[in-house]
Amino acid sequence: MGSVYQGMHRDRPPGRLAYVPRRPRNIGRLLLRIGIGAVVLGALAFLVLSGLTAWYLTHPPQADDATTRLDYDVGWVRLNVPTRDGASLAAWYGPVIDPAGTVIVTHGIASTHRDMVGKGNMLRRLGFNTFVFDFRGHGLSDPGVVTLGAREVDDLIDALNVVLGLPGVDPTRVAVIGDSMGGAAAIMAAARDPRIAAVVAESSYARLLETTDASFQAFLGVPAFPFAGPVQLLARLFSGVDPGQVNPADDIGRISPRPVFIIHGQADRYVPSEVGQQLYEAAGEPRVLWQPPRVGHVGAFPQRLGEYAVRVNAFLRQALGRSNPSATDVSEA
Repeated sequence: MGSVYQGMHRDRPPGRLAYVPRRPRNIGRLLLRIGIGAVVLGALAFLVLSGLTAWYLTHPPQADDATTRLDYDVGWVRLNVPTRDGASLAAWYGPVIDPAGTVIVTHGIASTHRDMVGKGNMLRRLGFNTFVFDFRGHGLSDPGVVTLGAREVDDLIDALNVVLGLPGVDPTRVAVIGDSMGGAAAIMAAARDPRIAAVVAESSYARLLETTDASFQAFLGVPAFPFAGPVQLLARLFSGVDPGQVNPADDIGRISPRPVFIIHGQADRYVPSEVGQQLYEAAGEPRVLWQPPRVGHVGAFPQRLGEYAVRVNAFLRQALGRSNPSATDVSEA
């Protein structure tokens, strides 16, 4: 009987088959597929976030308006800077009577000339012709890939070529003041071009790769692990620039005997203040270092306006060969 009623329970009457649920044979395979799918989706999300972060780093959003405050401020003239590769940079020139020299002001990444207007007006009140412009890929300049200083050096030298031809500019007395990436570009440009008579660099990095490693989350808002490596790789692909080759610390020594003023707040969480010390030590004489306490990234001007004006005025006048009167009132800069 046992061979006849296969699949029957022995305690049931003959002739009535019992239902026995089948145990899924491929549950392990199903769980494996779910796990693989989750990993794939996680990897795709990771790559998308890394790609978006790298794209933002090399293509920060630009304003879509065509005018700015300086187009209406008295004393400023709008200009165009043609670059060697056919791009156009928006620029503004603020001349003064009997200038003590001319200063080109350069902004940082994801910043624009708008963030430098106060500093530009301060410099004009101190008696300097002032020239501000937007790097490509920023502000009102042509779109382009941002390279964290590597190719911005060329933009700065192209701007210098325009400045040297402006009325009232003594070509032997032109300095550059740069913030963050703009400071790094100023250092590297001055190392290449002796027409830059002096440099003031605030919150500049010394070695780009080291700074992005150390300050990744502060700059981009995502944790260094596991994003730093992929973002750096993708940013390199997007920009065509190897960050390991962008090192103002290797260039700054070539500026001497022209003077360099390094400003770096002790509370800078984007580029640690030790980096300012590294740049100072790598620079040749004459050199000046100011590390104000409780001052953050490019914060010396807004947080220490009076002291900033006095120090920068003294440095520039000495560097550019003019007398050094006391700094005038810059409270409305």
